[in-house]
Amino acid sequence: MNRYFTNKQGAVRRIIDLKRNGPEAFRAMVVGTQKDGREVHGLEQVLLHLRIGRIAHFTCSSSFGPEIVFVS
Repeated sequence: MNRYFTNKQGAVRRIIDLKRNGPEAFRAMVVGTQKDGREVHGLEQVLLHLRIGRIAHFTCSSSFGPEIVFVS
C-alpha cells in the first residue's frame, strides 16, 4: 500500500486526475475519512468534502494498487 502526505490542493489534484482517467474512475473505490471520524464514499462525495476541508485522509483502490492519502 502506497502512502502519500500532501496538502489540500495536492489531494484535490490527485482526485481530479483519477476522475479524468475515465474507465479507471469507474473501477476505483474511494473512501474518505472526515476529521470527525465519519466516512464518505464515492469519488464525487470525497472530492466535495475535500474541497470544503473536512477530509483527514482517503483511501483509493485502483488498478495501480491501493493507496492512502493523508491531507494536512
